[in-house]
Amino acid sequence: MDMENRDTKQKHYAKVYRADRWAARFITAGGYGIIASIIAIMLFLVYQSLPLGKNASLGDVLSFKVNSPENQTFLTGVDPYQEIFYTLDPKGKLSYFNLDKNDINSQYQLPLSGEEKLLTAQKGNLLSPVFAVGTDSGRIITAEISMKPEWSDAGRTIVPSFEVIEEWQFTPENDSIENHIETIAFVQNEDISRFWAWLDHVGGLHLRILDGEYDDEYLHDLSEYFTDTNITALTISHNGESLVAATRDGDLYWFALDDFEDITLKDKWRASNRPISAIAYLLGDQAIVVGGADGSVETWFPVRTEANWMKFQRIHTFEPHAASIKLITMSSRNRNFLTADDKGNVKLHYSTSGATEFNFQPTDYPISTITFSPKSDAIVAVDAQKNFSLFPLDDPHPETTTRGLFGKVWYEGYQEPEFVWQSTGGSDEFEPKLSLIPLIFGTLKGTLYAMLFSIPIAILAAIYVSQFSPTWLARMVKPTVEIMAALPSVVIGFLAGLYFSPLFEDYLTGFLITPILLLVFFFLAVLAWRSVPEHIRAKTNPGQELLMILPLAIISIYASLQLGPLVESWFFGGNMQQWIFSNLGVTYETRNSLVVGFALGFAVIPIIFTMTEDALTNVPDSLSSASLALGASRWQTVRKVILPAASGGIFAATMLGLGRAVGETMIVLMATGNTPILDLNPFNGFRAMSACIAVEIPEAPVGGSLYRVLFMTALLLFLFTFVLNTLSSIIGERLRKKYARF
Repeated sequence: MDMENRDTKQKHYAKVYRADRWAARFITAGGYGIIASIIAIMLFLVYQSLPLGKNASLGDVLSFKVNSPENQTFLTGVDPYQEIFYTLDPKGKLSYFNLDKNDINSQYQLPLSGEEKLLTAQKGNLLSPVFAVGTDSGRIITAEISMKPEWSDAGRTIVPSFEVIEEWQFTPENDSIENHIETIAFVQNEDISRFWAWLDHVGGLHLRILDGEYDDEYLHDLSEYFTDTNITALTISHNGESLVAATRDGDLYWFALDDFEDITLKDKWRASNRPISAIAYLLGDQAIVVGGADGSVETWFPVRTEANWMKFQRIHTFEPHAASIKLITMSSRNRNFLTADDKGNVKLHYSTSGATEFNFQPTDYPISTITFSPKSDAIVAVDAQKNFSLFPLDDPHPETTTRGLFGKVWYEGYQEPEFVWQSTGGSDEFEPKLSLIPLIFGTLKGTLYAMLFSIPIAILAAIYVSQFSPTWLARMVKPTVEIMAALPSVVIGFLAGLYFSPLFEDYLTGFLITPILLLVFFFLAVLAWRSVPEHIRAKTNPGQELLMILPLAIISIYASLQLGPLVESWFFGGNMQQWIFSNLGVTYETRNSLVVGFALGFAVIPIIFTMTEDALTNVPDSLSSASLALGASRWQTVRKVILPAASGGIFAATMLGLGRAVGETMIVLMATGNTPILDLNPFNGFRAMSACIAVEIPEAPVGGSLYRVLFMTALLLFLFTFVLNTLSSIIGERLRKKYARF
């Protein structure tokens, strides 16, 4: 019988042992799985963020000689699919070439007479198919180039076409010499209004405007502004509102074209001590690129002065060329632009960052014309020996430099360099502003106000519940606070944004004086309680103090709300929000940092309270008993013995609450104005990193700059919480070891 029982026990123990081993394996696998998942998430975020640091590069060049009797080329371009490109020569011949077959697809001829030749040509806009040419007989011909794709069962076919829109003869008054159109600037804006500015054979500047809405024509002679200097370059903004002329003396003249009948000179300034050889407006019609005869490259744009007057200011100076700047070509997708000098060297720059991304030399000869492809994914160049070159361009994220993400940048329209987050705008000409500093600042700001609200309440409540309250009360309070953690954050954010924010605005002064009145009432209550005879206080049961505290708190809050209008009338002229704006220059926003601090603090309190209460409760009773036995009061024991012994756990609780506040999304999304500003003012809103990701990611194009910057933001948020949790573990463990010796 004993043998049977022994065998049964051994089998039972073996079964339990196997079960324990399998349980240990599953638990170990789960632990390693969690670690692997965290590492995988971090690596995925790194993988998505790495392309932001990739430099611009050129692919393998496609090059061949253009079959044309003329060496010079005025215009060139390629279709979006990079199958057909065109060239325009001085004889007015427009030739379309097939890149796959390296032969002429079709040819068209501009309506030139006799020996008439082209002297200058200019495309009408970044993506416009319209261009204008000037001839040696004073004629301006406006035409349209088209390369439209057509689909059939055989596949896609690019169909080139050409149409002359207008021929116009310039006839100067009192001049018997045949006029030349030496240099021309031309644009056609979205209203189909056309603007031509040109230099005649004696250097006179003329302007012609054709109103697209009313079909009215306006002619202006601007030569009177340039009686003592020679004009070297012209450019018109793509919206047709500004004309800038450069001179041999290094001066720039800025004309306003918004009133077609009255052209005014808005400003004149010295941009360089050397002649200016080329200028061009960038996308957005704010910044102009100025290329000098000494090879210098600069960007300028208007900045509002203290006198509320717009004046052009030098913003960026780029890597210079070794020879005079001959051509400036801008991208139609972003603030990229190309500069080419007389020796054939080409550089790619990005205006917002002020960086020169790379330089190259397409051929061994000077460049006749150079441009971007319509998608800005290639560079097309034709040199003086009719060599055509197509360079695939890989530059997906020029705006995401280290300076652009973490430094101050001088954006167009701003008075000085600033940290700005503004990822999208109203048009394709918008300049992306992707500084992460406002998001990091907003995250820390929201966390600061949340911790200021939650830490005192949570820690003091945990001290009371664990050390002073009766057991029955602790059994009620702790589960109630823990239930708060189960409340969805979207509900807290909803209530804070739609209910508490307007309530806080209506009773602003009352809410602000509530903490002061609470302290005053509690201090008076403590004095009153101390005046009660000792034998009466001794008869009070633990927990009955709540019968005094709760009514006192309610009375304090009620008194604060009633006194609020009086205080506002006495000290703030009856309107505290207006007083704040008039005296402090701060605009009160309904959804502000105080509201977020209250709501976010409400979500953080359960974490800090629960962990702090556990840390205080786990302090050995022998320590508190020894302190009490030596004559210390209960509060002295808590302050001198229990709090130091539990400091490691309290610190860990605080850090975990901090990590929760940093990573919170829905509350900061719904209870703030989501305004990415750098201001610690509690009456302003902010934008946190987590809220920015939630708002922006649905609209971010996959693989685009914004898409990858949001992944980088997620990586930073991941690292923040990881560092906070790691510090809490390390410091908490050291504190526990330190006080474990006593």
